[in-house]
Amino acid sequence: MKSGFTLIELLISMAVGLIALGAIIFMMDQFIILGPKALDEVNLAQRALVINQRIQAQLIKMGPSIASIKVDPKGKWISYQVQVPFGMNGIYYYPYTQVATMTMQGSSIVLKFANQITPTQIQTFEIASDVASLIFYQPQNGSIRYKFILSKGKTDFEYSSAVTSVNLR
Repeated sequence: MKSGFTLIELLISMAVGLIALGAIIFMMDQFIILGPKALDEVNLAQRALVINQRIQAQLIKMGPSIASIKVDPKGKWISYQVQVPFGMNGIYYYPYTQVATMTMQGSSIVLKFANQITPTQIQTFEIASDVASLIFYQPQNGSIRYKFILSKGKTDFEYSSAVTSVNLR
């Protein structure tokens, strides 16, 4: 009896090997196509959390001193007035008033503010850049919510603030 493989056995093993190789190539191709998109989504989600913390930090910093707050009906901006009494040795004089507006400027979220001492000198502070859109809304009196969209290539990430971004008066 002769030992070895027949031609049919070799052809079958080669066919099975080619099918397995094709499956491996297909999976690697999908990984190469989908990998960067998944990475973009993770990066956008991390950026969204940082932007959310920056927005909340600005609102919370002014929170206890906010005298009034206004939300644009179309959601393009919020404006708030901060009044902080100041003085020395427990004697307080007229309040120091600052008016701030948080809005989009181009593709950046910016905070613009001016005070009563120099009202014509508007200062601008950039909170975040490369933002596709920003919308503010006020679901109930005393709270502000916001939604923004980050975009990178064909990947969009939408972030909505928690139940309330900060409880204001």
